[in-house]
Amino acid sequence: MDLNYRKINNLNERNYKKLLKNYKFNQEDASCLKSLRSVVNNYSKELLSGFYKFIFEFDHARMFLHNKEILLRHERGIQNWYLNLFSGVYDENYFEKLYIISEIHVRIGLPAHYVNAAFSYVRGFFKNILIKEKKYEVLGSVDKIIDINLDILTIAYREEEQSKLVDDIVFLKNVVENSNIEPYFQGIYDAKTTKINKYESLMRLIDPKSKEVFSVFSFLQTAKKIKLYEKMMEIMIEKTFEIACPLNMEFSINLCYEDISNRYFREYIYKKINTCNKAENIIFEILESDFIEDFNIVKDFATHVRTFGCKIAIDDFGSGYSSMENILKLKPDIIKIDGSLIKNIDTSLESKTIVKNIVNMAKELNAKTVAEYVHSKEVYEVVKTLDIDFLQGFYLAEPKAIEVL
Repeated sequence: MDLNYRKINNLNERNYKKLLKNYKFNQEDASCLKSLRSVVNNYSKELLSGFYKFIFEFDHARMFLHNKEILLRHERGIQNWYLNLFSGVYDENYFEKLYIISEIHVRIGLPAHYVNAAFSYVRGFFKNILIKEKKYEVLGSVDKIIDINLDILTIAYREEEQSKLVDDIVFLKNVVENSNIEPYFQGIYDAKTTKINKYESLMRLIDPKSKEVFSVFSFLQTAKKIKLYEKMMEIMIEKTFEIACPLNMEFSINLCYEDISNRYFREYIYKKINTCNKAENIIFEILESDFIEDFNIVKDFATHVRTFGCKIAIDDFGSGYSSMENILKLKPDIIKIDGSLIKNIDTSLESKTIVKNIVNMAKELNAKTVAEYVHSKEVYEVVKTLDIDFLQGFYLAEPKAIEVL
């Protein structure tokens, strides 16, 4: 592990002395650790052996330590780090090396949980040998230096997350200011005719500069925290209705509980429905998991939009959150079977049995069924035999801009 690939210039700003003080790490702790150096040196090979046996249970370890040369460098790095824990000298140079290791971990994409798990193993190893050697008085000092190292070796992850958060906020604000939100439409196919019967409208964010297209999924939580989500949904609904209403084709749009429970936003939806010349073509998809919030709000919304002629679909059905009583009360027009039940249906007898039962239940409710996540020929061939009404997934069609369609 090369610890000299670049110099960290802002180490003083990070103030390692303050860090030591916060952990109440003093010269006495440093002396205690130094006194252990010869003892822990005797356990160096045992640590490395157990450490690699432990971390090779993680897929990421096999991915990064994939040949003897890399493994040998890693072993030397771990051994040096291990012995430096007991050097007795915890100065600028010591912390500089830790910061560099931390940034290397982020740069190569090593997950933070891998670092935390590795430290858990090392901490347990130290405690075992110190108890074995009856060095009880130094356990506290060892815990402190381990905590300090873990803090430093995960700081780059926190900084990376903070940097990403700032980038995401700037991106979302630019997207909203420029109305760079576009509905992409994914075809939903009739299982018998294999022709497109309806479309699902899915939100895509367009980078104003690069024109790169992003799914909204990874930005949702940030958008909600900075209060941009509602405006994004307004733009999405307005553009979807503008494109889809003139077409003689059913189309669906996703709503979450947060949308439905917002009275202002509900009123906005009702006004937009009034602008659609064929409201009977509108399908509102509601996540099954959202039923756990307040079912009465969901039910009242469904009842009201039906007065316009709109339909209600339950999305991700089978994810296991809602009660069957609520499903029966809502009387859905469409039940979209959760992708987790479809994606392995060609190899999972359990999934196939559950889907069959959902299809039978839907027929009792006079509801149509949609199999989501049809991603391969094998899955497609199986769901075609299960009397499902409609099929959706990348094997059949990916979401596309209306210009492409």
